Amino acid sequence: MDERDRLAASFGDMRRAMIPAFLLDLLRAIDGGDELSMTQLATLYVLDAGEPVPLGALAERIGRSVSATSRLVDALVRRDLVGRQEHPTDRRVRQVAIGKAGEALLRRLERTRADAQLEIMDRLEPADRALVARAMALLGDSARQARRDPP
Repeated sequence: MDERDRLAASFGDMRRAMIPAFLLDLLRAIDGGDELSMTQLATLYVLDAGEPVPLGALAERIGRSVSATSRLVDALVRRDLVGRQEHPTDRRVRQVAIGKAGEALLRRLERTRADAQLEIMDRLEPADRALVARAMALLGDSARQARRDPP
């Protein structure tokens, strides 16, 4: 088994251990009783990167048509998870930005994932637990850098 296969297997084991808590919290976190689709959740994470995104660019990033993305955004706007605004220099362009409720939802889900991961890490020896925590911090740093400086 090569490094990629070992990593994939480890991620799979982690996900299987963490997903039940994550899904339960996701269902509790959403008002209105409707579940979020994976595309809607992915859209929130794309928008969580910071700046408002023009609808066309958002469609490209999530791999959907502009009309499908517009409908998806409409659903998220109705839930107050995202908002629309005019582009500062081109009034014809509508931008989409994550709203406070969307940010709060993502932070809550991240805390739920962290709680599930900490529960798994509780089975580790203290030195190994510290090593995993350090590795996660390094991965987070690398991901932030990759987002700032894409290839």
